[in-house]
Amino acid sequence: MRSVDPGILPAPVVWVVDDDRTVCRALYRLLRAAALDVELMRSGRELLDRLAGAIPDCLLLDLWLEDATGLELLPQFQLRAGNVPVVFMSGDADVRASVQAMKSGAVDFLEKPVDDGALLDAVIRAVARGRAWREARATRESASRRLATLTPREREVFSLVALGKPNKRIAAELGTTEKTIKVHRGRVMQKLEASSVVDLVRLAQQVGDLAA
Repeated sequence: MRSVDPGILPAPVVWVVDDDRTVCRALYRLLRAAALDVELMRSGRELLDRLAGAIPDCLLLDLWLEDATGLELLPQFQLRAGNVPVVFMSGDADVRASVQAMKSGAVDFLEKPVDDGALLDAVIRAVARGRAWREARATRESASRRLATLTPREREVFSLVALGKPNKRIAAELGTTEKTIKVHRGRVMQKLEASSVVDLVRLAQQVGDLAA
């Protein structure tokens, strides 16, 4: 097995789904030359079957396949793969199809024949967006795990402190003493490894715990 330096991110994996062999070969050469890992598929069924074992960093999906349309496949792909950026391609797209694709979550829509530079730009943007989505999700999950260590009362105190309310007001709202709130607040800070109210606000924002 090839060893991987933990400090180096693996090459992004791009799946190309197109039933035109010539297009697939051209895209494979182009993407490989850009140091991307590429897998080629020629049908919607092949795409959905492949999801049982892996998830790509970006999907290049032809709008019209022999066994399905890209718009039919998109919700099924999203349900199984989660937040993976999808770039559509089509040789005879209309405005309605492109608008529907974007509304359904596609990050770009390219018309064939696709300019090499435009395609690479779209893929690079998509990969960057996908990584940003994953980082944001990991941050939310980490914050949620930390908040799960709080007791129900500590969670109430946390939410009110994150809203900028002083101890005296929090005590009044929760029907207890200011001294008790100070104790809870100290435990919250310790459990969440927070050094300031700013840290608590940031955690609350990460899990959507702040009112708009």
